[in-house]
Amino acid sequence: MELRKARGMTQEQLAAALGVSAPAVSKWETDSSYPDITLLCPLARALGTDVDSLLAFEEELSEEALGQWMTEIMGMVQKGAVSEAEERLNRLLHSYPSSVPLKFSAVAAFSFFEMSGTKSDGEDKTRWKNRKKELCQAVHDSGNTAFFLPAVSMLVSLALADDELERAEELLKENLTNKADFAAADFTVLWVRLYLKKGERDKALETVQKELYSLVGKVQNCLISMLGEDMALEQEKKIEVCNVLQQLTESFCVGGGMGADVLAEVYLRDGDTGKALDYLERLTDRLTSPVLPPNPLLFAPAIAPKQTEWGREMRMVILRGLKQDACFEPLRQDERFRALVNELAESLEE
Repeated sequence: MELRKARGMTQEQLAAALGVSAPAVSKWETDSSYPDITLLCPLARALGTDVDSLLAFEEELSEEALGQWMTEIMGMVQKGAVSEAEERLNRLLHSYPSSVPLKFSAVAAFSFFEMSGTKSDGEDKTRWKNRKKELCQAVHDSGNTAFFLPAVSMLVSLALADDELERAEELLKENLTNKADFAAADFTVLWVRLYLKKGERDKALETVQKELYSLVGKVQNCLISMLGEDMALEQEKKIEVCNVLQQLTESFCVGGGMGADVLAEVYLRDGDTGKALDYLERLTDRLTSPVLPPNPLLFAPAIAPKQTEWGREMRMVILRGLKQDACFEPLRQDERFRALVNELAESLEE
């Protein structure tokens, strides 16, 4: 009725277009009867729409509706009605064959069936596992960016569980060949599992150590960023962050203590010149001594120092900052500050 009125048609005009009586159209609109199935296409055409829209067919489930369905299915499993839950899930998948979010959620549901603790035979578990592979592959092939990487991860996990090592490695290597698509992916744990399955323990250890080294550097950079003067963080909390950063640096021996100048600035803003000088002396000592290797307990043999001593350019930049940056003005007349500046300058002359 809404579509008819929107096109400015009367019941008589629509009836004439379809070769039926006006009372028949009236009964359709008052839900007293339904049009014959052979009239659906002509009816949709006359109303300027398609059959799917006419029947309110939804190609996609809304996020809210999907959540409600999955909650209902999980509730059935918790009550022990796994067969009924599986039947309900399969009907849902059949009703919405193009819904990628539904397929992705269904993978989790089949995993929940396996973990439910209900009695199930080997055929059930094999069927559920195959359905998970099928659905994961469908999500992967859809190219949906929101679910692509998780689908790859699940496909690799399923392949590893079945000792399909070549398949798992093929999927993981997409990380190397499609870097743009995999920029946010972290498959470290899966690579480690693969290497261990292949008996390549050295490669597994190297993979973990390299990833850990990278993560520690990122954490340090995040902590240093939190210490910026413009950051909306109270001075007291910045001091606490300084302590965390120092503990992290001492534990991992990553970064060579290059955040010490930032820590000194924080303590200067807090009026603690003694602490500031402590960190600057520590920085100078690092710059004029051989480079400390990353903690060998955590990073050897995968990570080794890239250089044995700090480069001249880096020392020049630090020295220029100590001499010129306004934040260090309160220390310029202090003997400890002048001594460390001289020490750094002499190392450049040497």
